[in-house]
Parts: sequence; C-alpha cells; structure tokens
Amino acid sequence: MTAGIVAVDELARAYQAALSGEFRNGPHPTMAHKRASQGPAATRWEPAHNERVLLVVGSLGAAGTSTIALAVATCAGHARVVECCTVASSGLAAASSAELGVTPDGWVQGSRDQVLIQRRGDRVPALDLLPTPTSSSLPVTVLDCSWDLDLLMSSQGWLGEVARTLPAIAVVTRPTIPGMRRLEAAAVVLGEHRVHAVVVGVERRWPRHVEQAMSAAVRRLRTEGRLTAVPTDPKLASDGVTPDPLPPAVLAAGSNLLTALKGTR
Repeated sequence: MTAGIVAVDELARAYQAALSGEFRNGPHPTMAHKRASQGPAATRWEPAHNERVLLVVGSLGAAGTSTIALAVATCAGHARVVECCTVASSGLAAASSAELGVTPDGWVQGSRDQVLIQRRGDRVPALDLLPTPTSSSLPVTVLDCSWDLDLLMSSQGWLGEVARTLPAIAVVTRPTIPGMRRLEAAAVVLGEHRVHAVVVGVERRWPRHVEQAMSAAVRRLRTEGRLTAVPTDPKLASDGVTPDPLPPAVLAAGSNLLTALKGTR
C-alpha cells in the first residue's frame, strides 16, 4: 500500500492536534465556535454618551485602512482604534508599544502613546459574529473595518448598524483603476454625500491613466475637497505599522479626516 504525499504544514497541524489531545477527544471549541453555536453577536452597540465614533473602511484589500485609522486616532490624542477583523487579517498586530492583555470577550489590547489599540485574538468567521467593542471612557473611538462594503451595509450586526447610521465615513483606496472603480462603488453603496476618500500611494502627480479613469462621482469628491491623496512611505510599505511614529504625510491625512468626520452616533 502506498500513502499519498502529505505536506509539511499538514504534518505540523496534525502534530499540534495530537499534543492538544484532539485525536483523543475531538477538536476543542474555540471562542468563535462558541459564538457560532450561540447565534449572531449583538445587533446594536451603545457607545458612551460623550463618545465620538468614527468609521474608516477599505474599498479593497491592502489599501492602508488600518494605517489611516491609526492616524486618525493619533491626531485625536486620547482615543482608541478598534480593529474589526479576524485575528489573521490584523494590520495592527505590531503597532502597540506595550501590550495590555486580553479582555474577557477576546479583545487583545495594546497602547501606543495616548492611543489604545483593540483587536481580535480569535477567528471571527462572519461579520455578524463580531463582538461589540468593550466599554470605554476615551472620547474618540475609530472603527477600522476591512470587510466587503456590500456585506457591511447588509449586515444585521452592530457594525452594519453603525455603517448605515453615521453621517460621514472615510473610504481608503489605492491610485489604480481597480481602486477608482471600488471607490466609485463605495460612493454608491455608502452614499456619495457621506464619503470622504483617502487615496494611499499618490506621488506628486496622479498617474494619467488613473486620472482619466475617474468617474464623475470621484471627480466630485476631489473638487469638493473630500478626497485626500497620501504619498507612499517606503518603510511603512515594506514593514507595515510598527511602534515607530507614523510619517507626517499620513498624520496630515488623519488630521484632515478628524476634522471632516464630525458626526457622532
């Protein structure tokens, strides 16, 4: 009898499962599995009375959404960023200068100067299963969201409710033709009047073919001052967000958004 070829990563997972006793007792239930068996997470989240809530969403993958959300919180001073994604998708895992442990409901906490960073320490299999943020006494909460915008706006969970009710939302994209198409789609899905765009990766001039591909909605955002262009920072692009200070151009974009996103819930 000949056995099929088994990949090294499969062997490693099998070894870890054997060590944890899963071959004897079956898989141990994770926090995500427990939530799934209990049904969807809360459909509403009630921030503190004086808590200002801002939402930063990505229109496509790796646009720089977490970086911009962190920049907004940094410019706000005493604030927190709540990263609304599953553990494997975190863009802020290395952003804290000090780790503060894990809350009972699974939010991993870290600090960075005056900013509190909260991210999931477990797998979140669906948007509607994302737990609500913990209670906070900080005056500003920036929600960092990388979920698909169609799913976000149709979600019955608390984050979908926030996305549908906030008067202004920051949308992060890239200076590419797909990035412009996604930004146009975001303006339709979210409502053009609510969108403040951030385009990460624009140098001194826009690429001509990208500028020619701009839709009327994107051009209106730029004409009305609701589109902020951010140049590429080589170190940030290669290393991701670390405890090092954010580049001045990124902080300038965060400051603009902090002024523009005036609405609270």
